[in-house]
Amino acid sequence: MPELDWDLQKYDRQLKKGFKSLSFTGELESEFRSFFHARNVVKQRGAIMVGIILLLLLIPLDIAHLDGDILTFYLIARVWITIPILVVALLFTFRENLRRYFSVFSFFIITFIGITTNIQVVYGLQAGLFAPYEGAMLLIMVAFFLGGMYFRQSLACIIIIALSYMLLSEIYLVPYQYKLHQYFFIFATCLIGGVSAYTLEYQVRISFLQRGALKCLAKTDPLTGLFNRGALNQKLTHLTEYAYREQKTITLMLVDVDFFKYFNDLYGHLKGDDCLVKVATALARNCQRPLDFAGRYGGEEFLLMWFDAAPNEARTFAEKTKRSIDQLAVPHNASEISDIVTISGGMVTGVPTRPHLAEAILHQADQSLYRAKESGRNRIIIQDLGDENNIAALVK
Repeated sequence: MPELDWDLQKYDRQLKKGFKSLSFTGELESEFRSFFHARNVVKQRGAIMVGIILLLLLIPLDIAHLDGDILTFYLIARVWITIPILVVALLFTFRENLRRYFSVFSFFIITFIGITTNIQVVYGLQAGLFAPYEGAMLLIMVAFFLGGMYFRQSLACIIIIALSYMLLSEIYLVPYQYKLHQYFFIFATCLIGGVSAYTLEYQVRISFLQRGALKCLAKTDPLTGLFNRGALNQKLTHLTEYAYREQKTITLMLVDVDFFKYFNDLYGHLKGDDCLVKVATALARNCQRPLDFAGRYGGEEFLLMWFDAAPNEARTFAEKTKRSIDQLAVPHNASEISDIVTISGGMVTGVPTRPHLAEAILHQADQSLYRAKESGRNRIIIQDLGDENNIAALVK
């Protein structure tokens, strides 16, 4: 398949390879993390606001059962530290450049809340005060499902919270009848929540891969694997505007397979499709750099674009492109100019003089292609951008 089909293949390869460790390879993991943050931002805001409201509602209930040092500790940890930190976390979600750090921030916030809650509970029980341990179980669910963390982060957070409660309980509390039951329910909550959170992230990752593959398919010509016309127009518009801002050269070429209708009539449509795939593959190999691209514009027409090429490179690109098709040596006994498949092309190169110039560039390349076909085919006419009357170079 052509090189520009790699985007589709990277999603397909990862799906086939699997990801039991909840991690993708290379840049795909970075792409997923951006998707994950964007997908969860609304949920994170809602969870933080609900968390602040619940804490504010819980404060009067807790204060009614606390006094002395434990009350002082509670007010410092809950009112003067936790709530302001949650407000800061909420602000994080509105700053796009900070969202990628949210999961780490969330890890430390929930871990802090969990440990301080455990200290309060153990301290209260030691003093004979009412101090329910169920808050730790609630935090486990929050960490797994509402904290905006990846599974591994939430698992580490929960292990720290659960172990800190057990450790504090063993050190400061005398054995009591329901201690083992508490440990059991904390462990069971961790186990059920962990399995559910793992499954949830696994499904989110599958959804991400399938979504990526579908987006690629929507941009891809099904026969050749190159970009389709819609994707080409989008990329051309974007890069033309970018080239104008940065004052970079763009080089665009429209290519047409010579006498392709005759080829189909002689060899049949299956052979015709096979020919187009070979031509597409050869053309795509001439677009190697990150911002270069090739696509099927329609029928037997293809579009190639090179970004930020040196002024003297346009002719080189044209020569390499034509040579790559000639070297295929696909027989074409119905051609009026050769016994193998050849191409005609119209190339335009230059720095855009205004941002919305994509349509004009495409029109000029199309006119150059028409001139190449009218003047005998099997050639590429090169023109400077904006100069439709003169031929800058001719490649045969």
